[in-house]
Amino acid sequence: MAKRGTAAVVGGRGFIGGAIVEALRATGWDVTVVTHNQRLAAHHAGYRWGDMLDPTTLGPAVEGADVVVQSANFPNYPFERPQLRHTFLEYDGLGTERLVRAARDAGVRRYVFISGVGVTENPSKPYYRAIRRGEQAVTESGMEHLVVRPAFVYGPRDNGINRIIRAARALPVLPLPQGGDQLHQPVFADDIGTVVSQAMDSDGPQGTFEIGGPDRMSMAHMLRTALDLVGRGRRVVTVPDRVSRPGARLLAKLPGPLITPNALDFMVEDFVADTEPLLKEFDLRLTPFEEGLRDYLVP
Repeated sequence: MAKRGTAAVVGGRGFIGGAIVEALRATGWDVTVVTHNQRLAAHHAGYRWGDMLDPTTLGPAVEGADVVVQSANFPNYPFERPQLRHTFLEYDGLGTERLVRAARDAGVRRYVFISGVGVTENPSKPYYRAIRRGEQAVTESGMEHLVVRPAFVYGPRDNGINRIIRAARALPVLPLPQGGDQLHQPVFADDIGTVVSQAMDSDGPQGTFEIGGPDRMSMAHMLRTALDLVGRGRRVVTVPDRVSRPGARLLAKLPGPLITPNALDFMVEDFVADTEPLLKEFDLRLTPFEEGLRDYLVP
């Protein structure tokens, strides 16, 4: 297969970034994975060191790339740790600005930013404001650009559904804030990889697109579906807001908190997507939720 160009995927070791790396390599792209793990980058071909918090590392990380794909989250996302600068602002906002400057200075042609459903023109919540700031850095950069706003993403290496399944092995019940009534449109990580792979060339789609799977369901329905598939059907219990919110404030004071008030707010958002513009521009079949789960949960 002839090489189509060179891509630097920042966050390519993550579960979304990993799906993008696989899709790009499968379609003929020479891919460099940019990682904050300096030791890994120093000892393995195909990796470069780049730290979203350190702008001096980003130029060398993307040097020579035709396209930069940003799919980087802070450690333990979405649970912020401000003392370590592991926050939406530092990564999605300021971090994106740093990376955009580095990419533009390196002569990168196109920039792809994995954002998130729920971002609006004038968001009121701090996490959405940070992500919107990053989007604006990309769209105003002068580079060709694609902004992808996924709904809840799942896949073989995700830290959401898979974390819940692990918890179900130890807990007699699974607590859900606000009854698990939050509306979701779960999207398979491989579908995001497909979208990015179709948008890499100069004549590929540009703009901002939301992506979600073909199924809309409550969080409680999502969890029951996943747990039933692995034979871990458990009773899901509702945790009322009057309990979950004070609990989050208390736990946020502990080292390495399990949850924080901002993370709780984020978890109880609805994540649904308007996929009509996406499906007009891309040759894509969105994977049904249960089909995607069976792809990796069921032997």
